[in-house]
Amino acid sequence: MVQQHVFLALSWIVFCVVHSLFAAHSFKQKIELSFPGLNKYYRFAYTIFAFVSLIAVLIYQIKLSSPLLYVPEIWIQIIGYSLMIIGAVIMLICIKKYFLSLSGIKSLFANKVVQNNLRIDGIHKFVRHPLYLGTFLFIWGGFIVFPYLSLLISVSIITIYTLIGIRFEEKKLLIEFGEAYKNYMRNTPMILPSFK
Repeated sequence: MVQQHVFLALSWIVFCVVHSLFAAHSFKQKIELSFPGLNKYYRFAYTIFAFVSLIAVLIYQIKLSSPLLYVPEIWIQIIGYSLMIIGAVIMLICIKKYFLSLSGIKSLFANKVVQNNLRIDGIHKFVRHPLYLGTFLFIWGGFIVFPYLSLLISVSIITIYTLIGIRFEEKKLLIEFGEAYKNYMRNTPMILPSFK
């Protein structure tokens, strides 16, 4: 059982590292130099790869026999499910808002490389990274309701990875959007919303 949980942790770590590698600008440039013209298809191919590898890790996790860390009482379940619902709603809003550009589908049908726009409207008025906020609420709510060791391992690794990744993502956004993003950083919190 210990080995299976260690393998689960390693699977999530490998998934996160590969995700970061493929998302890195330097890696994308190397692919573009090696395979000219692939840039148009890169994000879509990466999205498919990320989705398939995520499903593989999740299937392993679901099939894993893991100990329950505590038995959640009904009020704890209500809190957990509430967090999951709020998180899912935030994630769906974000996915609806920029699914075509993030998935790479938009690039497939464009004649040139699609440029990103700085989004500071809607839910982005309250936090700079609402998709991550929704993800955190959903996965930690899920752990509250289903407190298995395997889920604790997963949500911990995903949380640590995301918090580290946000720092790198913000550096890229500063390069891409410059002063506009600096102002946005000054006025809008990263993850925890401010309703001032």
